[in-house]
Amino acid sequence: MNRIRTTVALGLVLSAGLVTGCSGAAEPEAKPGGGETGKATESASASAAPRNPVYQGKPVPGLAAKPAWSAEEGNCASKAYEPDTGRLDVCTVGDAVIVTDSNDRQSDVSTFTARLLDAKSGELRKKFEFTVPKQDGSSPPTFARAQVAEWRDGSPALLIRNRVDTPASGLKKATTQTVLTMYAPSGEKLGSSSFDGDTHMITPVRYGYLEEAGLSQGSTFTPIGDGEPQTSETTHIDLERRVGSGTGYFSQEDISFQPSARWITAKDVVTGRKAWSTKDLAPPAAIAKLVTADKATTARLMPFQGDKVLLGWSSYGDSEEVMTLVDVKSGRRLAEGPAIETNGTIEDDGLAISPDGKTAVVQYGEGAVAWNTETGKELWRQAEDEVTIRPNALPGNGVLYAYLDGTGAALGADDKKLLASGIEEMPQFTTNGYATIRTSEGLFVFAVQPV
Repeated sequence: MNRIRTTVALGLVLSAGLVTGCSGAAEPEAKPGGGETGKATESASASAAPRNPVYQGKPVPGLAAKPAWSAEEGNCASKAYEPDTGRLDVCTVGDAVIVTDSNDRQSDVSTFTARLLDAKSGELRKKFEFTVPKQDGSSPPTFARAQVAEWRDGSPALLIRNRVDTPASGLKKATTQTVLTMYAPSGEKLGSSSFDGDTHMITPVRYGYLEEAGLSQGSTFTPIGDGEPQTSETTHIDLERRVGSGTGYFSQEDISFQPSARWITAKDVVTGRKAWSTKDLAPPAAIAKLVTADKATTARLMPFQGDKVLLGWSSYGDSEEVMTLVDVKSGRRLAEGPAIETNGTIEDDGLAISPDGKTAVVQYGEGAVAWNTETGKELWRQAEDEVTIRPNALPGNGVLYAYLDGTGAALGADDKKLLASGIEEMPQFTTNGYATIRTSEGLFVFAVQPV
């Protein structure tokens, strides 16, 4: 992999200060225009008022009756760590909203625009505009993407991918580069790197690292911005079981036949070093009393928040599991939660966590359970005669947004009382008390209210 460090993306013009509109002055290191076929303008503005389409949907419990503001664009961003599906439905990044628009209606150029907006006011924080000429009247390959990601400390971030094609000139061959730049929700640049070719237009990015995972020959983690690539023996299968922030940890099964057990060992993704094993940890009391000379425990590791992860314990061969919250680096138990009945499938799994991390609603088996992650106290449990509750969001306004057998609904967070059902578009929440809803008319941003 041929990698080129850069402070300013090739073909990307960064405004020196706040400007009006979408043009900006080039920094000294930027290459304005030149021979690139992909050109981008990046700008910031404190007074760009969005247009106001009218919201025609039904009221949603926990949101204000009327939107605080709206935008014409119905498209948002994708997720930086997921395979490219073409879906642009991730609209929030920290305390900001991201909207995008592609325009190839002109005969000679195609334009991709991304706007990072203040969630409270709708004011423009930063605008990215990429324009490329069409060749022979045909559409060019994908040349820009806006994606929601996380920075190395786990904080929300925006990733802009930009393909830059430079045509042949004289003795110089035509070249293609991919520029990856990450921004904080404020619009501040966090880091930027350039790579030869266009392969990394779709390579997953997680916690500020470009991840190239092999089928059997290990993985490479390249930080966006400063730092050198790190290689690891972990495969894409190991990374599917990863938890924690940064490059994280993965769990490896340790199967025993005498006694019968399926312990797990948590290992550092990059170094492969063992962090801890359930073989060395004491299980919850309800599970410990089931351990015999012939039968020990089974465990599984699931993501939670940052470096806090869920560790489920069960007696080997049993379906009842006791949830615990542990520190991923040491395995130290932080809280012991309620028991759940597992079903061996993940299709309807779900997890919603309150902003303060003190309340969680999980669906990892036969029904959802809400519990206090500090005390371990169970708050409520889905009854056997109730439809499947798959938690979606718990924004701290007294509402659990969830899917009831696939249908969007709002429930009381403390008692699962049904507040509304048939929600067509589930809201997405910012970190500062706002929520977005996408409709065919545009994007609408509401203040979050307690119920």
